[in-house]
Amino acid sequence: MFATERVRLRPPTPDDAPDLFRLHSDPELRLITDGGPFLPYHVGQVRARLEKRAAEQPEAGDPVTLLAETVADGTFLGTGVLWGINTFNGYAHLGITLLPEARGQGYGTEVIRLLCRYGFRNRNLRRLEIETLAGNTAMRRTAERCGFVHEGTQRDREYDGDGFADMALYGLLRSDWTP
Repeated sequence: MFATERVRLRPPTPDDAPDLFRLHSDPELRLITDGGPFLPYHVGQVRARLEKRAAEQPEAGDPVTLLAETVADGTFLGTGVLWGINTFNGYAHLGITLLPEARGQGYGTEVIRLLCRYGFRNRNLRRLEIETLAGNTAMRRTAERCGFVHEGTQRDREYDGDGFADMALYGLLRSDWTP
């Protein structure tokens, strides 16, 4: 488990299915956080996926999804994920999805910093990347607050529900990371 004074990250359990369902069943949020189409599902399917994951041994390159909650009372905030893990070349991507009521309070910055600690210290990666829609100013500010450098923008890369939007790319090298 990884924690700051306010936020902790932990692996999700099958009992977290209702919170994860609430987070990921919003079609509009899925448009901007997931690269695929929204497919309707129910909370039982989320629980079944979590039960299956709990029974399987993870592989080195599998995505790592961690549940974000408050330290004070365990209030569910959202998730942080390390994905696209390339152990040979030593890099991975970071992503966060927070409930609307958890946004704008600094939780995203804390989650990204905890994911950096996990990626650099516990996975021995040398590079972490964040990709976000160019119009997502909150995530862009969070990336920069955490030391990520804007490395470029890909034009018309991701569908955002209204058309194709630019994607901003950020990178952080282990040598530039300050824990």
